[in-house]
Amino acid sequence: MINMGSVSSVIALIIGIFLALIGLFIIYTGVLFFSIPYGTGIGAGIVLFGLLLLAGGAYLVYYSQEQKSKATPQISLAPSITPAHQPVASPTIVQPSVSSTRVLPEVMPGTQTVLAYLEAPNGRLIISSPTQQFYRRDFQGIVPPGLLETISQRVPQFTIYFRNGRFYIEDSSSTNGTLLNGRQIKGTGMQPLNDGDVISPAGAINLVFRIPM
Repeated sequence: MINMGSVSSVIALIIGIFLALIGLFIIYTGVLFFSIPYGTGIGAGIVLFGLLLLAGGAYLVYYSQEQKSKATPQISLAPSITPAHQPVASPTIVQPSVSSTRVLPEVMPGTQTVLAYLEAPNGRLIISSPTQQFYRRDFQGIVPPGLLETISQRVPQFTIYFRNGRFYIEDSSSTNGTLLNGRQIKGTGMQPLNDGDVISPAGAINLVFRIPM
């Protein structure tokens, strides 16, 4: 593909050299007028005009070199790696800490805080924070691509809270709502969440809420 920055710098360079050469020629012509009687004024004007052309040509040459130095693109060849989902081992219970929502195909002892999890047919969503929001990106690889678009992306689809030893779920502003055991909870505030409850974000998939024993 043609780099337009490089083309413009070459054009500026050619025009700059051309103007500089014309300027030099005009300056030389103006100097000749000084040898003619009453030609001093005319010669001075011609020389001044030649100097202006020479200065303009020099600026274009400088500009072309600046553009050329900025025209080299930086190419990144970093590969994109997508982890595969695998069966999940039994989670290890440790003390709560704040971390992001992510799909974990396998939980290694001592490396992941697990308060609870949402069980899907092909993986689990780990709940590792007392306040955890779930967006469309959290369901990639869990929800089929054709249904993934129904889950909210800009605002949370739903939020799960852990307060005073109890779990709660809230859908305050998702696009297509959330079902809890078949009941729509969008806009109804925080609802109690018990082990074995079925959560259906936008009706796209059934997730079983589990509390590790």
